[in-house]
Amino acid sequence: MPRPTIPDRAGTVLDRARDVILEKGYRRATIADIAARAGVGKGAVYLDFASKEELLDALLARSMRDLAREVRDRAAASAEPVTLSAAFRFGLEALLGDRLLLALHLSDEDVLGDYVRTKGPERYRARMDWLGDYLVDLQRAGLLRGDLDPGAASLLMSVFGVGLANAAASLGGLPPERLAEAVSLMADLITAGWEEPASRTDPEAARRAHAALLDRLDAQIGADR
Repeated sequence: MPRPTIPDRAGTVLDRARDVILEKGYRRATIADIAARAGVGKGAVYLDFASKEELLDALLARSMRDLAREVRDRAAASAEPVTLSAAFRFGLEALLGDRLLLALHLSDEDVLGDYVRTKGPERYRARMDWLGDYLVDLQRAGLLRGDLDPGAASLLMSVFGVGLANAAASLGGLPPERLAEAVSLMADLITAGWEEPASRTDPEAARRAHAALLDRLDAQIGADR
């Protein structure tokens, strides 16, 4: 008998692929494992995803989209203008709540194998290139010091992000709590050295700055997938 049709087949396959990858690791997970868990044939998986790598790409893109949505919602709900350090913390908290994205940022080879090494930092370079424009917008909104060089600041944040994502290769395993401590300390440094008092801020301009960055991230994620 033919298998029954599954509503949102691609979404179901992604959900079950996430489960299998987190349980077995990307290297050991197979399309057959994922298909069986989703209740579809292997051929049905290939109708939506050309390869296991493409499936993982789609999973990570979905997680990034969810992270961006959570940051956007928290920024929209804030009664006060959201500072750069606060947005940084929002992102960290969302990241720590997603085991797959956390594995990506910790270069966890038990979960993702050599995926991070094969992709390299170039995979996410476009997103980091937006930071300069974002910091200029925050500066114009009064959230950042007027004498801060946005280009140098965005480079520092980019180096920090790429360094964390690739730390395991040279430093060994990085536990989640150490990641949280490092990002929290970076946020504290931003608060102390870069930010202006809230009284000098244009709230609407601040909201537009955050929204513009997240819109660009959403567009890139859509293009990736």
